[in-house]
Amino acid sequence: MNKIVKVNDVDVAYVVEGNGPGLLLIHGTGGTNENWGDMIKALSGEFTIVAPTYTATGEMMARGEGLQLDDLVEQTVQAARQEGIESFHVVGYSLGAEIAAAVAAKYPERVKSAAMVAGWVESDLAAAFQFDLWHKLYRLDRVLFAQFLIHTGFGPDFYNHFTHKDELLRLAGQFSEMLAPATGLQSELDGRVNIRQLLSGIKAPSLVIGLTHDRMVPVEHAKELASLIPGAKYQEITSGHLVPWEKGDQLIGEVAGFLRSIS
Repeated sequence: MNKIVKVNDVDVAYVVEGNGPGLLLIHGTGGTNENWGDMIKALSGEFTIVAPTYTATGEMMARGEGLQLDDLVEQTVQAARQEGIESFHVVGYSLGAEIAAAVAAKYPERVKSAAMVAGWVESDLAAAFQFDLWHKLYRLDRVLFAQFLIHTGFGPDFYNHFTHKDELLRLAGQFSEMLAPATGLQSELDGRVNIRQLLSGIKAPSLVIGLTHDRMVPVEHAKELASLIPGAKYQEITSGHLVPWEKGDQLIGEVAGFLRSIS
């Protein structure tokens, strides 16, 4: 079911599905809650799933800057609370992994477990440079931006499914249509993320999933993230950064196995 929660003058859309313990799903940069469709189908029989599409005010989107990680933490938590879910498991992907970690650190009494996919601790110079490019490409040409994402977002085996570059160009066009209006803002935020000081405060059982062929957030970043969260488990999937599209079934299996081990 599609719903809205207002958080600091921002209308945050979210879906709620299923029955059972609360599960908060947090998408990545440029995404929406629709990115979790397969995960929701797989887990809604065991969990009450809340999946928000975090966003920003129109003024912030016009400026292309000003989004803060704390804004997104509150948007996601308030979506769950509006449903009467006061404690929950949390799963985040990419920028959503940063949000999930921050939620777990800020609200340890609410978070039963945290799973972070393709996350990182702090945006170093290389990351800041990359995300600045994302920000500029998105504002310049969304299809060009999507083409760049597809070029860098998958592992080498993914491209074996195609025979001609025109197929990939069509895929880029499809990707561009899925990009959320706040993508530029989120890319700008990506470039200045730093959750290092939060990680020691995570008390919930945690899983970090790194991606072997990740060229957007190299797997070393995920390994560092796992090393700084007390007691965190680390798993790796042979995939590029866009794992929900490249190895979606394996991702669901890893997340589901972890959640069931906690529940």
